[in-house]
Amino acid sequence: MTTVLDANVLIAAMDTKDEHHGVVSDFLRRVVTTDSLYVPTLTLAEVLVGQVRCGRGEQAEAAIAAIGVTVMSCESLEALRLATLRVATGLKMPDCVVLAAALDVGASLATTDKTLAREAAKCGVTLAL
Repeated sequence: MTTVLDANVLIAAMDTKDEHHGVVSDFLRRVVTTDSLYVPTLTLAEVLVGQVRCGRGEQAEAAIAAIGVTVMSCESLEALRLATLRVATGLKMPDCVVLAAALDVGASLATTDKTLAREAAKCGVTLAL
């Protein structure tokens, strides 16, 4: 299975104090050896902001790569498609990016965001988490 990861999934995986840490960690342990995991470049940048602030940006990026997460180029995401998703769903642009990525590659989506999950399901995207 191919799964696109939302920023909140990777953030929760790295933060033991995050309310979703346990669920996300269990999910990643289950799928890391069986699924193809992807994160759009913009989404990875969103994840790394907090880590860079703490001086751990490079370590966090390496840890994400070490579990087999592949970074997806955002170049393939068309501006008009993103704008259309934004208008149709009311989601913020970062959420539109992960939704468009999942739609483009026919992937499931892992997110802890209930609004994004609801809109993704309306678009026919399978939820992995």
